[in-house]
Amino acid sequence: MSRLIRWLPLLLGLGLLLLLWHALTPAQVDDEAGLNRPLPELTLTTLEGQRLSTAQLRGRPFLLNVWASWCANCRSEHPLLLEIGQSLPILGISYRDKPAAARAWLESAGNPYQLVLDDGDGALGLALGVVGTPESWLVSADGRLLARHRGVLTKEAWQRRFLPLLEKP
Repeated sequence: MSRLIRWLPLLLGLGLLLLLWHALTPAQVDDEAGLNRPLPELTLTTLEGQRLSTAQLRGRPFLLNVWASWCANCRSEHPLLLEIGQSLPILGISYRDKPAAARAWLESAGNPYQLVLDDGDGALGLALGVVGTPESWLVSADGRLLARHRGVLTKEAWQRRFLPLLEKP
């Protein structure tokens, strides 16, 4: 019995380390999940206070980008979004952010978005299955979700996953 008591702290420590390792290991996330379905039907408010339904967004393809002013990774992908926004409309979803903070950040960093939807409560993010920020979706002219990228959108990911879908007739 005394042998077990002597080894018990070590065993408990190893068990705790295994539990922490499991909890901190990133889960595999499927970027294909949720594709080829329509954009969820919701009515949202833009940062400017305009009411808008997701059905009104149909008509031409666009990039839907989930971001927040507090998100460091969103800041690193911002220059690419400014570049993409010159050739393709981008709609932003200000995810779980304060509208004043989002507006201030866009004013200082530049605004690549045609519209910015205020998703302060995370309802649209929840409907889309957003895991975190940043996250980008390519939406077809008829409102279907064509491609998804979780994490910082890079030029390579943009060219490999999104551009070929835009070039299809």
